[in-house]
Amino acid sequence: MPISKDKLILILGMVCLEQGNSGTLSSIRAPNCGQSLFKPQPHNYFSHFSRIVGGSQVTKGSYPWQVSLKQKQRHVCGGTIVSSQWVITAAHCMANRNIALTLNVTAGEHDLSQAEPEEQTLAIETIIIHPQFSTRKPMNYDIALLKMVGTFQFGQFVRPVCLPEPGEHFKPGFVCTTAGWGRLTEGGSLPQVLQQVNLPILTQEECEAALLTLRNPVTGKTFLCTGSPDGGRDACQGDSGGSLMCQNRKGAWTLAGVTSWGLGCGRGWRNNSRKKEQGSPGIFTDLSRVLPWIHEHIQTALMLWLSLPASCSEPDGLIHGTEGELHFPESLHLYYENKQLCVWTLLVPVDMHILLNLSHLDAESCYHNYLAMYSLEDRLIGKFCGESLPSSILVGSSSIKLRFISDATDYATGFNLTYKALKPSYIPDSGCKSLTILFEEGTIHSLHYPEDYSDMASCTWIFQAPNHCLIKLSFQSLEIQENGDCTSDYVTVHSDVEREKEIARLCGYVVPDPVLSTSSVMLISFQSDENGTSRGFQAEVSFISRADLSVSIPEDESLLLETWDMPPGAMEVPGNMPIYMTYVFLKCGNLDAERGTPYEDENKHQGDSSN
Repeated sequence: MPISKDKLILILGMVCLEQGNSGTLSSIRAPNCGQSLFKPQPHNYFSHFSRIVGGSQVTKGSYPWQVSLKQKQRHVCGGTIVSSQWVITAAHCMANRNIALTLNVTAGEHDLSQAEPEEQTLAIETIIIHPQFSTRKPMNYDIALLKMVGTFQFGQFVRPVCLPEPGEHFKPGFVCTTAGWGRLTEGGSLPQVLQQVNLPILTQEECEAALLTLRNPVTGKTFLCTGSPDGGRDACQGDSGGSLMCQNRKGAWTLAGVTSWGLGCGRGWRNNSRKKEQGSPGIFTDLSRVLPWIHEHIQTALMLWLSLPASCSEPDGLIHGTEGELHFPESLHLYYENKQLCVWTLLVPVDMHILLNLSHLDAESCYHNYLAMYSLEDRLIGKFCGESLPSSILVGSSSIKLRFISDATDYATGFNLTYKALKPSYIPDSGCKSLTILFEEGTIHSLHYPEDYSDMASCTWIFQAPNHCLIKLSFQSLEIQENGDCTSDYVTVHSDVEREKEIARLCGYVVPDPVLSTSSVMLISFQSDENGTSRGFQAEVSFISRADLSVSIPEDESLLLETWDMPPGAMEVPGNMPIYMTYVFLKCGNLDAERGTPYEDENKHQGDSSN
């Protein structure tokens, strides 16, 4: 795989890629950890080796805690055994779930080209990624914990390394070792046999100074830097997730760092400012900086999997109160198991409404995994999936039912939301400020109407009527910038909450005829781009009894003035655009009855009016 020479690279290691419940807290540091029955071959620091980069071949059994993370028998990343059920690796090795969920972990591995009798291969049951790791900033907190399905059987070729004791550090200048099956040179070949290289630890000042000489300087809170300013010895692609191990005063091998990243492989950084191909120290995640997190999450995960196999924080339960939090699974940075069904019925005081804030939502696919919102009559009023978050949800009711559903296809990290009871409040542009669910009919309009709407506006209202009713959208005004196909600034109308049935797309400066839904659901969305604005629109939404209509409307048709076919991708919302929605529920009334304003007693609004 060609390597970019001018940008920071992660040591991913996969050639084809760019991108049992028996455990206690005492098992976090395994007994007899860090003991190898085979002594590694000594290193001569002043000669040139066959390279890991710059290292040598490992004697079989020297590092029995070294594992290979494999996808279909192909090595992807390294890892380190810390107990019979737990392995530590780099977070960026797990960042792509499509890959992570296909990985197995092989211990006792030495020669990748051979199936050796000492090998033990286990599947991954749980993945815990450090919460401060981000694929957009991959250099900090690059660590993940893996819980195995089953346990490793320890022997001379499979054993755990020691975790550092609290407060244990390895001082600058201390020479430690890293091992792996990564490339032997930058852009070079991959070895079949495990390689090793000795690396001196740098001072924090040396590390920061070296990284500040890069064209794009970086800093980090969890960096443990190694190497020489003149280069020559380093980890490389394929070594990610492996260990930087140091022998403590008792001679036990201790995990000091997790192989993370470097600029190139084995490049020096002396005189970086005058180099076209700059280099950096080898960067490892410093175990001493994340040790409390490791202890906390291994212990928490053990407790969760022992006592809460479904991982639902409130499974099939009634939740009363004026505010609180809901999440699934129990620990936000655990991947949930498949085949889940978790139900929560949320009740606040009768005269109050519910404000929901989704702080985290990660569900792979609307077809396989999603968070759904229902009325107590089991009518679907919202469905959320993917990684796109609505800013907030205001429910015009004192009760809702939430269901989190996953099948046997995908895994992800679930959702987290807070809820709070609020006094009723609604304005016509609520759909541009929060996702709002109402139970009265009324007026809607674009943000700031009758003033010009803002660039990059995103507003959505969803009306859901009783099953025997249809929904009518009547525009009083429409002044939306027109570009011919209504793909820049536009109003769309759907007859379902999942946006699969578009029945109208409107823009321009002509007030359209009313749009009549084909069902008891109508989703109205307004979007604008960054290229100019206009006055916007104002419209009334009313419910019409099907019995009052003189025509029969099939579910796949609609009555409207103008429709345009939606171009592929037209409804995709840019990642940095806020998403707002409004859901409105109305009682079906007579077309000749005067419309009431939201939240007022409908008995106050009897009388005649024209359509």
